Amino acid sequence: MAEVDTRWRGSFGYLTAIVEEEGEDVRIPLCRIEYLGDDKAWGFAMYLRATDAYTDAVLRTGSPTAAFDTAALVHLADYHA
Repeated sequence: MAEVDTRWRGSFGYLTAIVEEEGEDVRIPLCRIEYLGDDKAWGFAMYLRATDAYTDAVLRTGSPTAAFDTAALVHLADYHA
């Protein structure tokens, strides 16, 4: 089973995948989205495991759905639970 948790801090939403591995829930940070005051304008930052931080990135569409799709492909494409 897998799910996505979104936690909000002000205008920032932090997306984390939750996957089950050997009976335990494993949380995998994906990205951060930022509401910029317009439903069609969002900021986006990828989570980088190497630095344990979020790095600003640019999406062509600027939509939170595209942000999730991009982050999920990067972080979960090779994930095997």
